[in-house]
Amino acid sequence: MLATINRVKQQLAAGGVPVGFVCRTLSPALVELIGMAGFDFVWLDMEHTAADFSLIEHLCRAADAVGIEALVRVPDQSPSNILRALEAGAGIVNVPQVSTRKHAEAVVRAAKFAPEGERGLSPTSRGMRYGFSSGQSDPFAATNRRVMTMVQIESSTAVRNAPDICCVPHVDAIFIGLADLSQSLGVPGQTEHDRVLHAAREVLAAASAADKPVMMLVDSAERGKAWVEEGARILCCGIDVPSFGKLLQEKRNAFEFLQSGSAGKARR
Repeated sequence: MLATINRVKQQLAAGGVPVGFVCRTLSPALVELIGMAGFDFVWLDMEHTAADFSLIEHLCRAADAVGIEALVRVPDQSPSNILRALEAGAGIVNVPQVSTRKHAEAVVRAAKFAPEGERGLSPTSRGMRYGFSSGQSDPFAATNRRVMTMVQIESSTAVRNAPDICCVPHVDAIFIGLADLSQSLGVPGQTEHDRVLHAAREVLAAASAADKPVMMLVDSAERGKAWVEEGARILCCGIDVPSFGKLLQEKRNAFEFLQSGSAGKARR
């Protein structure tokens, strides 16, 4: 069912480190599996997939069914896309390429109802529990408390402006996009390059000063542990497509003996 609290916010408040997983296959079954595996949230990606909002709404339903939070990365900063992600039921809206304080303030205006912002008001949308307030005296204030606004810092300009971005009221979390950041810093794809790591640490310091949690995308427990030690407070632990690709390749390689002729010899 549609939750009245944000599970990721709740875990952060308790001092925990929420962990999630990226879903780019856009499969409701996979969203359910992510929840059943024990993750706290699923990242539904619209920036690098062909997902539309009708599909995102069904994926949010799958997340609700297994009790995890739906993080939707919208394709751009347009207020209409931020609104539609929230109307579909996203508990966390993640906005790419936020490079200035003005960009961050615009995200808040689009994601929050008055007085914090100017989100379009539709009290019967899925994101508003179809008008069922569950006894809340002010469902709009309750929704403002529940929804998390996350902005992506992923360029050299954004790193320079990180202290101003992180200080914007009602920006709830920061994601450091190492891949685009590496490109902006002239070392495309080299996410472990010293320039990239130094820039990421600058953002972590700015976020810590503003008491804003930072999310990192990692591909191993070792990297996750290292980033948590550096100050990250939310981890996304992998992406479905490369994870499945690796698993399938390993599975296929395990049956390589079928091509060597040894299987036939064994039968004889």
